Amino acid sequence: MSKKAVLFCGKTEDVLIKQIITHLKDEYNFYVELHNPNMFSLALSEYNQFINKFDLVVGKVNGLSTLDVLHSAKINYIPAINQFDSVYNCTNRICLDNILRKVFSKYERVLNNYFLPKSWLHPSPLKNINKFNQWASTKLPLVFKSHLQHNDFFRFNFLARKPEEIGDFVVNYKDALYFDLYIQEFIECDGFDRKIYVVGDKIFGIKRENPIYIYLRDKPESIDVEMIKREPFELSENIKQLAQILSKELNLDIFGFDLVKPIKREGYVLLDLNDFPGFKGIDNIDKVIANYIIDYLERV
Repeated sequence: MSKKAVLFCGKTEDVLIKQIITHLKDEYNFYVELHNPNMFSLALSEYNQFINKFDLVVGKVNGLSTLDVLHSAKINYIPAINQFDSVYNCTNRICLDNILRKVFSKYERVLNNYFLPKSWLHPSPLKNINKFNQWASTKLPLVFKSHLQHNDFFRFNFLARKPEEIGDFVVNYKDALYFDLYIQEFIECDGFDRKIYVVGDKIFGIKRENPIYIYLRDKPESIDVEMIKREPFELSENIKQLAQILSKELNLDIFGFDLVKPIKREGYVLLDLNDFPGFKGIDNIDKVIANYIIDYLERV
């Protein structure tokens, strides 16, 4: 293989990205740049010229500016992991919810042991707080989530079980509520997340305590999710099949999703899906991803 040039788009302090870059540079002699679009400016007149230096763009979304880089790759026909349309669908929770429901309907017989939570799109509570309180009070408990899940300034995940907690949510997050709101029913589960990670045809499983259940039990002032203990989770063939379906239908090469086991029904509920997650707890994942990038470039 001739020397390849790869552009990583993401946080400059991201340890996983740094490790992947080290493998590509030291073991495969790739030319690699790491661009953080939230920290470094780029003249728009030079955008297309800049992107055309590379054989591949890898986006680990850091705010919406990463989407701009992936879009430039798309219109300049530069291969990308993951591609612009797929990442945009993951970034926007409403788009993602709609696609997942379509996928679950298409594969209803195959995925009869998996479910999606009830969910709603609601106008910003700031438009009419009283009306929002009345509506939400009839559907508690609810989990309020930011419409865009890759916006560091307006990202939240808030559980409301009592009517007064709806008001707490509006007060605490008023500066982040200038958008439509994505809302899920709260799923009572066994207290654990099953995090499924996918890199090409390789699938990994990690089990950890659910942060909401940690809060309900211990009432800590804050929870560092990175510090929650993780352990390997043995994947059934059905979960592997779900991962393969999601990869195909969402056109994602590298992604992860969260399953919880509800206490009131059999099977699993899929709560979240993310393009290029952190892969916390997976041994040698940097090497796995670096090898996948090599294989990907040999195919395109």
